[in-house]
Amino acid sequence: MRLSLRTKTITGVVSITAILLIVLVVTIFQFLNDLVDSSVEKSASTSAALFVSTTKNAFLSYDLSSLDADVTEILTNPNIAYVRVKDKNNRVFVEKGDTRALQNTFNEDTSASHTDDGIYDTRAPILVNDTLYGYVEMGLNIASVTDSVSRVRNWTLTLAVLEFILVGLLSYLLGSYLMRQLQSLHTGAKHLGEAIENNHYQNIFIEVRGKDELSDLAEAFNHLVERLREEHGQRQRFEDELKELNALLEDKVKDRTAKLNQKNMELEETNKNLKEAQVQLLQAEKMASVGQLAAGVAHEINNPIGFVSSNISTLNDYIATYQMLFAQVTALLNSDDEAQRLALIADIKQNIIDKDMAFINEDISDLLNDSTEGLHRVAEIVKGLKLFSRVDSDGVQLHNINDCVRTTLAMVNNQLKYVCTVETKLGNVPAVTMNIGKISQVVTNLLINAGQAVESTGVHGRVTISTVVVDDFVELRVEDTGCGIPQDNLDKLFNPFFTTKPEGQGTGLGLSISFGIAQEHGGRLSVTSEENEGSMFTLALPIVKDESDEPET
Repeated sequence: MRLSLRTKTITGVVSITAILLIVLVVTIFQFLNDLVDSSVEKSASTSAALFVSTTKNAFLSYDLSSLDADVTEILTNPNIAYVRVKDKNNRVFVEKGDTRALQNTFNEDTSASHTDDGIYDTRAPILVNDTLYGYVEMGLNIASVTDSVSRVRNWTLTLAVLEFILVGLLSYLLGSYLMRQLQSLHTGAKHLGEAIENNHYQNIFIEVRGKDELSDLAEAFNHLVERLREEHGQRQRFEDELKELNALLEDKVKDRTAKLNQKNMELEETNKNLKEAQVQLLQAEKMASVGQLAAGVAHEINNPIGFVSSNISTLNDYIATYQMLFAQVTALLNSDDEAQRLALIADIKQNIIDKDMAFINEDISDLLNDSTEGLHRVAEIVKGLKLFSRVDSDGVQLHNINDCVRTTLAMVNNQLKYVCTVETKLGNVPAVTMNIGKISQVVTNLLINAGQAVESTGVHGRVTISTVVVDDFVELRVEDTGCGIPQDNLDKLFNPFFTTKPEGQGTGLGLSISFGIAQEHGGRLSVTSEENEGSMFTLALPIVKDESDEPET
């Protein structure tokens, strides 16, 4: 249910007033009770103590006549209803006063507000050196006090009710006044909403009454309407101007769009040419590396081809011997003359001894195995060289980087073995997504650079190749004991055309291209180096998250 502001105002003010009045009445009542209890208790204890001091001697001497006279005298006080004197065994010596009160069982009162018969009962002991001899029981008439307290309470309640009624009436008048003013503002706001919707701001002003905050709000509302009317006129003018500008802008946009399309076409052509240039540059760097490896690769191929050729020559001699023996065995099998057969057998036995057929049978297997191994080595070198020289930017596949290391070592081994010792520590790493040709180029560049760094020291050094898994990356580390890199050159090492080699011995593109290939694979290429101590290049390639293949070594 929705409540009006007037109802909320009246309810709020009346509720607050009621709470305050209740707190005030309860506080006054509590204060009166405490005051009456304190006064009555003090008066009763004083009267009882005074009467004990007056009657102590007569009580102790059993002077009942004096005791009776003292009781009679104190009862002349109209505020004392009765007096009773008895010993510690509750034997009554004297009791006088209100008969009805004396007949009631004595219960000592502790609070005047809780006394229901109008008499406050109190008792005082008769002591001599802390020895109890008896009691004085006394009743004080407090009816007049309770009547006075009741009148004060009634007046307090009456005043509280009158105040509550007055506050309610004033709240009603205040709420009615606020509602009239707010109703005017509500009507004006409603008309303003319709005016904004219809773009018509005439005759919306509201009447200003009085001189208070609501009248200030009404004036502010009228100012707002006037300001909106002015802004509406300005907006209308701006809209007309904007339409004209839009017409001009459309023509300019069409012209600029045509020019932009032309520029985009030129940019696409430039990007295409740049991409082709990058591919050509990559291939050129590969070919430069191939040329650099050519002598070593030729030597690596010539060695196995040389001993294969030698083995074939020996095998030709062995085959001639077998052919001779085969002819003798054939003649033996075809001969029917016993003397001729015996002569052929003797010749065959002598030839077996002379040609050392036992050695030939043993050596022929070794020659074939060595030749097969040499040809396989040549095939691997040719395969690696072909793979290295490919230009295939999109040919990515899952491949183990350890295989790239082995293939590359087969090509550069002749270039490294004379200047350093190569150690491999290939770990059990998973396959990663890579372009085999490009990664092989990176590995080749790193190994060649490591060999050249060691060679520049003039001392037979060491190149260590290791693969490990670090977090979500497979890392290839190429560490050398070469000359190292000055700290000033580390930041520029991967810049295009930067090289520390003498003029004519380096293009300055190897590490730059390798750095780009690492980034292209979502990885990184980094270096740590100490001058005259050596360097370590680290190629990190990301591991495929959903890789299901077993790690290869």
